[in-house]
Amino acid sequence: MSFPNLLRRTQQSSLPPNPISPWTWGFLCLSLAVFVIALLSLNLSWFQNLPTYLNPQLTRDLPESLQFPDEPSKLLQPLLIATALLLLLTVFPHHPVSHLIVLVFLLIYGFRYFIWRLFALNSGHWISLTFSIIFLLAESLYVLSLLVQFYPTLVFDPQRRSRQADEQEDILHEFSPSVAIWIPIYNEDPRIIRRTILACQLINYDNKEIYVLDDGHRPIIQAITEELNVHYLSRPDNTHRKAGNLNYALAHTESDLIAVFDCDFLPFHNFLQRTVGFFIDDDIALVQTPQHYYNSDFHNRNLGLDYVLPNDMDYFFHYIQPLRDQFNSVICCGTSYVARRSALEEVGGYYTDCIVEDFQTGTKLLLNRWRVVYLNEVLSIGEVPRHFSEYLQQRLRWMQGNIQLYCSGEKLPIWSQRLTTWQRLFYFSLLIYCLTPLMRAVYILFPLLSFLFGFTLIAAPPIEYLHYGLPFVLLIYGATSWLAYKHYFLYWTEVYESIMCWPSLHRLVQVLLNPFGHFGSLVTAKGELDNRKRFNWHMSWPFVAYLILFSLGFCLRYLAPLLSPNFVRSPFEGEGLMIVWNFYNAMLMLVCLFACIDQPIRRQFERYPYQTVACLEVDGRKLWGVTQDLSEGGASFVLRNERDLQLIYGQAELVLLREELRIPVNVLRISRKAINGHRQIGLEFKIPDKAAEQMLIRLLYVDSGLWWHQVRRTSALDAFLLLIRSALNPHALLTRYRDG
Repeated sequence: MSFPNLLRRTQQSSLPPNPISPWTWGFLCLSLAVFVIALLSLNLSWFQNLPTYLNPQLTRDLPESLQFPDEPSKLLQPLLIATALLLLLTVFPHHPVSHLIVLVFLLIYGFRYFIWRLFALNSGHWISLTFSIIFLLAESLYVLSLLVQFYPTLVFDPQRRSRQADEQEDILHEFSPSVAIWIPIYNEDPRIIRRTILACQLINYDNKEIYVLDDGHRPIIQAITEELNVHYLSRPDNTHRKAGNLNYALAHTESDLIAVFDCDFLPFHNFLQRTVGFFIDDDIALVQTPQHYYNSDFHNRNLGLDYVLPNDMDYFFHYIQPLRDQFNSVICCGTSYVARRSALEEVGGYYTDCIVEDFQTGTKLLLNRWRVVYLNEVLSIGEVPRHFSEYLQQRLRWMQGNIQLYCSGEKLPIWSQRLTTWQRLFYFSLLIYCLTPLMRAVYILFPLLSFLFGFTLIAAPPIEYLHYGLPFVLLIYGATSWLAYKHYFLYWTEVYESIMCWPSLHRLVQVLLNPFGHFGSLVTAKGELDNRKRFNWHMSWPFVAYLILFSLGFCLRYLAPLLSPNFVRSPFEGEGLMIVWNFYNAMLMLVCLFACIDQPIRRQFERYPYQTVACLEVDGRKLWGVTQDLSEGGASFVLRNERDLQLIYGQAELVLLREELRIPVNVLRISRKAINGHRQIGLEFKIPDKAAEQMLIRLLYVDSGLWWHQVRRTSALDAFLLLIRSALNPHALLTRYRDG
């Protein structure tokens, strides 16, 4: 459903186009050169015979123990068992026993798959053997990283801390430590900062003080803090960025506990009620809560999947973090947490030697035997980067911060006996995750090279893969989603990894050469607008190059021989597998390409589909109707009686009955076309005072029961169908917008 614009249109300056770097041009030219050489070599005998040189004999035999049966029923038995298990998972309750059954099946199927893969290496030539071994190593490392993440699920209990928080709420009238709420800022929009201050004031906790930590040194921010009666801190310099800002506040404030919110995060009214009780245990240094977002991430918005798919970070915040909590390995995430002042002071304050401070500071606490708790409840809501470039810079900065942890030596001795075996295992798992761009590049490039040059990576006919490979692949794609409580979909993870692959590889090389150098942006932009649809060519050209190379290669291999026998090339064993793999990769590349096309962002305020009975008062008349959506700046309103439209003009007052909120409004427009039989009225709010402003913020953000505050979930099958839909329905490319 399309909602009308709630604000007057204003001209926004479009963002300048990002230049294509020489590094990007070099790889593009190299790719084209390789393909041109391949085309020119088609008629040469050595190229036509290349599959013969690089592939094994077609008579390759498996060991007797791995011989697959000839009977179709036995041949398909592993696949049928895997399918039956996935169907049962739709009704299986989450229980340690059911998780154990699934994990045992995953282990058995994975073991038989990789044993078979050892005998499916392409040993026809040292070149093809090298490619085949690297491909197998990438597969093994990727699956190993998944096993490390999912085998601890036997003790996974996502509600454990919530039950503990319920018990602790009753003691808050006796245990009420002082809390300093810190809002660190730099150059963000004053409107966003003001909104966060108002939300913090709505927190139901008496013994609290609010501090704005301004590294931008702006008089307008100081004026806002004075108006709203909160504390203002601004240090003399900006050394060590956010970590230095927090350390300055640590030295200039006094409180038992410290709650930290980035300026775009709004806490719910019960944030401290749910978190403070944990600190009755003297061993607990920090309580982290999830990051949740009121707007869709860039790929969901660009693909037209708003409010459908989970955010790409939901898996981390609602599966990985609760799992790590079982082993005191929680990662501090920089916002929406509460920390014990004495614990921070004991470890020397926030860590300043890395580009990010949160993960490293949490690690210092763990190294000093403190406990870090994770409460798996959405207790705040924030803004996810709106544009692909902002998202990219944020994730690259996080990646660099993760890698810096492993380069910190004795400052952060994560491999020492000061950490438990499980804690060190989680740090090892994260180290493997940092290598994901390398593994993803292998998954993308090697099947394409195999197809273009006619050599196989898996020397086996499709029937063998049907018996050994497909059952394991089906199980690992479906079962991991169930084990993660539908917070994780491997195929969508492959989309996110593919989007990040090439920029991450570039940054990975930079960081390995200079771990503590400064690359890219150090601050994530908030609330930026853009009137135009923007095709991020400098970041999406690898997807275009892949699709062109694969399409031309497919035409030359299968269509060109119909025109001339000179184009006929000999088949190779495993060719069918490489075709299927490349078609799957092509689907991923299409989705990545469409996700990189940023749609215009013209609205300063996010709109929410909030429907409630309301009354529009015009010149003493009460016109009844229903709001269709609501934002900080206005509302869309539908009258119960269409004949009342002629009475509406100019200024009026909107009354939300259930919410007991009365707001003066300007009538911006009345839609010409009826939607669902009604014409919509666009209203612009004229907020009369702080109380009304705060009430509106409570209504949209601070009340935790709203459905857009809830974590989104979908089934594995629906998520896969959405992936296919996104590849076949180029919403981002075809959607047109009026000039704004």
